[in-house]
Amino acid sequence: MSVISSISAKKEGNSRAIGRIFSRNRGNSSHFYSSFLSCKGLTINNMSKNTSILPIQNIKTNLITGFLGVGKSSTILQLMSQKPADEDWSILVNEFGSIGIDGAIYKSQGIHGISVKEIPGGCMCCTAGVPLHVAINQLIKATRPHRLLIEPSGLGHPQRILDTLKSEHFQGVLDIHASICLIDPKYLLDERYATHENFINQIAMADVLVANKMDTCDAKTEEHFDSYVSALKPPKLDIVKTSFGQLDISLLDTTADTQRKAQHPEHHHPKNTTHSPVTDGYQSTGYTFPKETLFDDDKIIALFEECDIERIKAVLHTNKGWKVFNSLNQQLSITDINDSDDNRIELIGRVEKTLFETDKEILESAIKHCII
Repeated sequence: MSVISSISAKKEGNSRAIGRIFSRNRGNSSHFYSSFLSCKGLTINNMSKNTSILPIQNIKTNLITGFLGVGKSSTILQLMSQKPADEDWSILVNEFGSIGIDGAIYKSQGIHGISVKEIPGGCMCCTAGVPLHVAINQLIKATRPHRLLIEPSGLGHPQRILDTLKSEHFQGVLDIHASICLIDPKYLLDERYATHENFINQIAMADVLVANKMDTCDAKTEEHFDSYVSALKPPKLDIVKTSFGQLDISLLDTTADTQRKAQHPEHHHPKNTTHSPVTDGYQSTGYTFPKETLFDDDKIIALFEECDIERIKAVLHTNKGWKVFNSLNQQLSITDINDSDDNRIELIGRVEKTLFETDKEILESAIKHCII
């Protein structure tokens, strides 16, 4: 009997609910910087003997974008592994759900010279303005990095973020380099993605377009991607085809084209949903458990494979070690990691399935059933 079957058998009248969830199968810039932090009650600890503030300037900054499930975290992990030993990097990551998964994954790598700040819940582009300024200022104040990588949510709008990064507040502080967008070429053949305004905007704003997951694409899909890219105006500075997020670090130093514009510049989330779990037709729910909680590896795999939810990301302590679980449309991949501060599960799906509210009890019971 499957995990779901064993749970559903105990809940009379919930067969419909179960059917909906589970299928079968980084002079003036330093002055602004110190003034801004001062008004926010923050200070800069000067490491020199005098009390003057050392300027923070020319931090190489890249925006790494891409829709849900295209492999942004895998790509950033690959780039992290290539970081020069004499450099310090900072990563600002925003996730759609309230439970940050990517930040936990990056931190678990234990790479010297890597600092991570998370902005979970809501879209980073919604926080363009003072909140985003504060997040960046806090991060670069604490770490003074050589490079800043910014990973917005898969549903994030890049133009608002780039407008903030290019604003006068960060002139001389941030040195904006290429915006890199990852796509899964198969998405171009799926109307759910190809017609989504955020998907279109992410591609339009990219200086470098990366076709990831080429190992899963057939000749027809690759041909369609080539045709699509050839029609893009203005053209991309570089086009890369890869798998497993493998990118050469040199791409980060590509010069940005500051004239790019979004095709849907007015597209944005309704103001009253900034902190809502529902955005642009997607909704999310997340769970955390103490670090000591142990999950049965076989049971959690069975659950995630049966769970008919578009996107699942988890960092879990199992009886076979700490692991990252990553599922897109029921295609599950698993990676071993060293450790994490706690157990985290994030589920993202389309609003029309209405599964997180009506079937929340069933979902939670199934997850708890996997705890040893």
